[in-house]
Amino acid sequence: MYSKRTKNIKEKSAYYMFGLHAVKAAIKNPNRQLHELWISQNARPKIFTDNEISNIPILNIEKTKKLPISDNKVHQGAILKVSPLTQPKDIDEIHKNKNSNLIVILDKVSDPQNVGTIIRSSLFFNCNAIINTLNGGSSENGSLVKAASGAFERVHYIQVTNITQTIIKLKKSGYIIIGLDETSTEKISSFRKGNDDIAIVFGAEGKGIRRLTKEYCDILLSIDGNDTFSSLNVSTAVGITLFHIQSHGPDAV
Repeated sequence: MYSKRTKNIKEKSAYYMFGLHAVKAAIKNPNRQLHELWISQNARPKIFTDNEISNIPILNIEKTKKLPISDNKVHQGAILKVSPLTQPKDIDEIHKNKNSNLIVILDKVSDPQNVGTIIRSSLFFNCNAIINTLNGGSSENGSLVKAASGAFERVHYIQVTNITQTIIKLKKSGYIIIGLDETSTEKISSFRKGNDDIAIVFGAEGKGIRRLTKEYCDILLSIDGNDTFSSLNVSTAVGITLFHIQSHGPDAV
């Protein structure tokens, strides 16, 4: 139960998410606070039944002249006003309640489309959490959640003020820290995952992992590929890396 003050704060920070998968997943998430739904007649049966949603205004998109989001947003007939999800405040909470031994760390990755796609891949490959910077990293918003295609409701996305301190804390908890660095001569194909807890650090496109962050990594690896063209989209790099890590784990054939 929210106090009146907490409820007011959450409503003030509310935003509009959009897209069939994102909206459907949010409606089914008992931890998501909903405020109002804008829906088309065609999208309505694809997203919810009448007993799944109540006590919030439901507006018909076809009968509305002006939508609450810009015209260039591809909403697929579904727009939902929500409060941001409450995420764990401390990395210890993640470690204590972990479902797997794999974490993705994003060092100032700011593009919401990339972050959303990374969250989607991370859930698919059973990551326990995605950590990004509070300053310079993309926060929860409509574009990010749509790109995550429903995955945002099912995985922890945590923003921290200091990536280095977070890495230090993870190392004290027993995590091996792997940094993806395109200049490293050691390739990801040479890495074999045991039963260790692992956190993998990815840098922003163009800049890569920052110098100080890199210094705190235990291993620096690059992705095998064309040595004359080493630059990959960060979300693509995450997908390739997670696939390799999972396929070369202790249970791999």
